[in-house]
Amino acid sequence: MRNGPVWAQFIRYAVCGALATVVMLSIYILFEWLAPEYISEDLPTQERQVHLRWVMVCAFIPSNLIAYFTNRFFVFTPGRHSFWREMGIFTLISAISFSGGELGKYLMISWGYPNYVAALMFVVSSALVNFAARKLIIFKG
Repeated sequence: MRNGPVWAQFIRYAVCGALATVVMLSIYILFEWLAPEYISEDLPTQERQVHLRWVMVCAFIPSNLIAYFTNRFFVFTPGRHSFWREMGIFTLISAISFSGGELGKYLMISWGYPNYVAALMFVVSSALVNFAARKLIIFKG
């Protein structure tokens, strides 16, 4: 299942990424539902940026685990590194991508975009960086 053309691998990767995205956005929505004042669009820009950052950090942990295990079992061939090293590098690359997404999200909020647009751009930029890094650095293929 992991072998095949790159386009097929990317489709499986996209499905796994969609699942991780659903987890991340579900946590965002849960925050909106349970603590709407925490990430309200009415907050001052700086406060909103900080609050949204913490929401995304909380969402990062479970979505990264979902992404790791689905990618490991359905997309890429493990074995280039030991399990723990593989997971560590995967998380490091995800964290670097997450940080870049945070910068983009910060800028988008500064420019007046709503939270959901900033969060969506965060997810898209992360997906593109992560596929290349995971394929070339972490897994065998």
